[in-house]
Amino acid sequence: MKYELTNIISRIAWCRLQQQLHSITKDERAGWRAEEAGLVDALGCRDRIAFMRGEHRSQFIRYQCGLEDGRALLRFSTLFPSGMTRTEGLGPARSTTPARVDSRPLQAPPPVPVESRR
Repeated sequence: MKYELTNIISRIAWCRLQQQLHSITKDERAGWRAEEAGLVDALGCRDRIAFMRGEHRSQFIRYQCGLEDGRALLRFSTLFPSGMTRTEGLGPARSTTPARVDSRPLQAPPPVPVESRR
């Protein structure tokens, strides 16, 4: 779960960083705030969809995006607890074909004579 919380916290930090840019419009800044609010609500197990839909209609989609992404990351953490990925915990990889081992020592190939063509 630590990995997924780190992802959510990183996304919140990204939203905050985007809000500080001087080149964005007022509406873009409000959109980043709404997405941040959705991520924070997912982290706190809150749902303000009705409020955002009614009071902040223009930013509702961004809020919903943050909320759904945050919830997805949290659901993922329940499927793979303690930050385990799909490939971890499966044990060593097993090959279905027998391995061929060459026990000869490594040697450089003999030099190839080069003839000059004059």
